[in-house]
Amino acid sequence: MNETKAPWGVILLGHGSQRGASPRECSCAWQQPTAEEGSQLNGGGSVADLPGWPVWCRRCPNTPQGLGEVARRLQDRLGEEQASVLLSCLEFIEPFPDEAVKLLSRQGVNRVIMLPYLLGHGKHATIEMDEMLDDVRAQSPQVELLLADGLGADPRLADLIVERIGNMGQAAPEPRDGAPVGILLVKAGTRTQYDDCLWLAELGRMVESRMGGGYAVDVAQSHYGDPTMEFAAARLVEERGVKSIICAPYIFFPGLILTRNVLGTLAQLRETYPSVSMTVAPPLGVDDRLIDVAADRVREVWGKG
Repeated sequence: MNETKAPWGVILLGHGSQRGASPRECSCAWQQPTAEEGSQLNGGGSVADLPGWPVWCRRCPNTPQGLGEVARRLQDRLGEEQASVLLSCLEFIEPFPDEAVKLLSRQGVNRVIMLPYLLGHGKHATIEMDEMLDDVRAQSPQVELLLADGLGADPRLADLIVERIGNMGQAAPEPRDGAPVGILLVKAGTRTQYDDCLWLAELGRMVESRMGGGYAVDVAQSHYGDPTMEFAAARLVEERGVKSIICAPYIFFPGLILTRNVLGTLAQLRETYPSVSMTVAPPLGVDDRLIDVAADRVREVWGKG
């Protein structure tokens, strides 16, 4: 009698956050409704329904909602006969990685792939990841624990960024008077010692190639490390001659980093360059291209095994 081997466990590992439940913590907060428009809520409804709110608002989910949807879609992609997908986060959202591995093991799943669902190669994806894996292996020595590659600079992610800019419709500036439109691609910040952002520069080149003539792309971090938003904006304005900038947040969901760091710095840049118009594209949110990249990272581990 042939025994059916238990499926692989796949832990979708996110960073985690409790913020971003309100549209005011998303890109569309850059275009705030007037006080008169805000009074139309009368204590009920969502600010996203106001006439002054951007028509391109995607009503992005917050991090817990969004990651939960990603886990569900990834489970569908991989198939229940092949994998059991479980969401885990480094902070805020339980189960944390050590408990997630124990939960799978108690279900008889002792071959587990840790899939970093992170948009970068910073401390969370390098030093802290190695430390976390060592700790989990020590707690659950019966589990074969493998690490998948992160999302990386995948061409499908460049396509998604271009689409998010396209989602803005007429709100997105177009090239005029021979001056290109600047695209400022901004990831969540990490210290330079942990991420040199060479992969981000590669992604920026992919985006510029897809946008075509009339667009200039530069990349930055929201805070902590280089390249800074100030540095990238200066290159766009002073070296490439842009007259308008679209900030494209390379961030999954609304939250504090988007509003405080990205939009906050963009407000300062607007004062530095008053003649340069500035707008903000939606964050990445949940998208099938992200799920496809994540599923491919898992299949790459299967192919090695």
